Amino acid sequence: MKKARFTETQIVNILKLADSGLKVEEICHQNGISNAIFYIYGLLPFCKH
Repeated sequence: MKKARFTETQIVNILKLADSGLKVEEICHQNGISNAIFYIYGLLPFCKH
């Protein structure tokens, strides 16, 4: 089985950033991830664009 790239803690922290109203692009840049990761982990619906 493939190892997860992000820990549960990292995902929770990203969710908190998204919940605070930061743009997806800013969050992705700060965390070194792509927009696709938001879709994979289901984070995009929680973001305010």
